Amino acid sequence: MSLVQTIVVKPSTHFDTIAAAALASGVAMAQGDLESEPWASWLSGSFTKSVRRVKRPVELERIRALGLPRAEVTVGDAVGIAFAPALYEDSPREISRLQVSGLDLAHNDVVRFRMPGAFNPHIEINADASMTTGKTAAQVAHALCAWLLAQPHSVRDAWADQPGLDIREASFAAPDEQHEHAGRQEILIRDNGLTEIAPGTATVRVYVDLLD
Repeated sequence: MSLVQTIVVKPSTHFDTIAAAALASGVAMAQGDLESEPWASWLSGSFTKSVRRVKRPVELERIRALGLPRAEVTVGDAVGIAFAPALYEDSPREISRLQVSGLDLAHNDVVRFRMPGAFNPHIEINADASMTTGKTAAQVAHALCAWLLAQPHSVRDAWADQPGLDIREASFAAPDEQHEHAGRQEILIRDNGLTEIAPGTATVRVYVDLLD
């Protein structure tokens, strides 16, 4: 049985919602003991995530009232709450009944979002892949987790204390799985094709600065 990290969002604008969900996911992971369960098993798999939407403030308060260990991040009017990985069947009813699909917000021609922090991982979204806001949030969170895993503990801790992101949409032209250029390594995330897009579709990429 596979583990999934649940991310609950109160949506706002397209990019604010993506950023809140991804940042909450990353902070939860950065603050976790990655060598212990459930993180170790989750990281050895495919980083499965489930982005669930609350429609009313009272639903958000019910999630908070559960008292589960969590990371919460607010970006603009969007709120993201991420939990440690768990089995689907172990999710409390207040979480499992929340809507999973259909979270799609207008882009309004905005193609970039920046939130300064201690470190600002540069993540690009494939503009040619047709993804909803919820799907994109899960993919950006995946890339952020990959970036965090590539960092030394000192960077990971500093980022968790002051999380930042630099996200933009870009056209992916025949990208390689990983390559190095200008002192950076590109890590490409491909989707497993369970929802919305075809298996193997390149969804996002993140750049990691190489150490001398």
